[in-house]
Amino acid sequence: MNLPTPLRSYAPAVIAAGERWLAELGPVVDAADPGGRVAPSSRLLCAGLGELGAITHRALGGEQHAEAVSRAGAMLSLLTKVDDQIIDAPDFHGGDRRDLVRRTRAFLAPTLASLRAGRPATGEPRCALAAELGRALRDLAADEARLARALTTIAAGWEVQVEAVRVLTSHPAQVTRAEVARVTRSISGVWLLMIARLGELPEGAQRAITPIEEQGFHTFGWAIQRADALADLAKDLADGHLASWPGLLLWERAPDAYLDAAARGDAAAIHALLRAHDVDLECLPDAAEAAALAAALPDLGEARLLLGWIHDFLARRYLAHPLCTRGARREAVPQPSAARLFPGGVACSAP
Repeated sequence: MNLPTPLRSYAPAVIAAGERWLAELGPVVDAADPGGRVAPSSRLLCAGLGELGAITHRALGGEQHAEAVSRAGAMLSLLTKVDDQIIDAPDFHGGDRRDLVRRTRAFLAPTLASLRAGRPATGEPRCALAAELGRALRDLAADEARLARALTTIAAGWEVQVEAVRVLTSHPAQVTRAEVARVTRSISGVWLLMIARLGELPEGAQRAITPIEEQGFHTFGWAIQRADALADLAKDLADGHLASWPGLLLWERAPDAYLDAAARGDAAAIHALLRAHDVDLECLPDAAEAAALAAALPDLGEARLLLGWIHDFLARRYLAHPLCTRGARREAVPQPSAARLFPGGVACSAP
């Protein structure tokens, strides 16, 4: 396996941005997430990753509106996380697949409508957050074409959420490898693209993200989501996500052992299966994929460095886990400076 090595840690910049925006947006986020489902670490990371939009804005020739883009990116990131925490939870997954798709789309529809209109579609506090975001996007947009392009990408992200719930909570026998691969790539790929695309909105941006650059975000999305699913497999299984990419590979190679370990919540057995069947190796980059990541997004400034840092942290988080039997070295332990940004932090050490 080959882990990309970012030039520097983005934890300080992400934490600083996250703290800045949460100081302002905290009350509206609290109202939108009354049950406190979004953990403090996730709130901080989501708010801080608005910086991806600011980085993209600068790379496209802008500067004056970078802070406003970062703020809008923080709101968009937080809004998706608030909705995700509901639709990803086990108590949302009952019923057949078609009913689940209808319920998921119906649950997400008000926030998308609020965002598009700039006014709350319902009295739910999450719609107030979405409406504020919609107004911010309209204020940022230099013209209707730029706004429409951003809203189209955001709408695609909402639909990915629907498809992800359908696919990931299915029994592996009920979905195809192609379906799981497509949704795995899209979960992070489209999410990253919609945050970055906000950088196109202001007048200072001299061009749009190109189709090749869009594919670059999906290249990173595929790597990031596989590493995330690998690091969080035991947690995802507890939430009923049997058909994540590593879960599907385990089911293909050791179906009975995988389903038994998942049913028992046996994290040690899950980690042993990952190693025994080389599933972890397939979730982390080989030399060719590492080269593709290093070459992606060459004209978007530090975007690829930020995304490489995220992927690097997630991959090292798996390798440094106490249950990982891949022979992780102390060098694999993620940078402590990033501990506040990820669920579970770095409260694990390599042997």
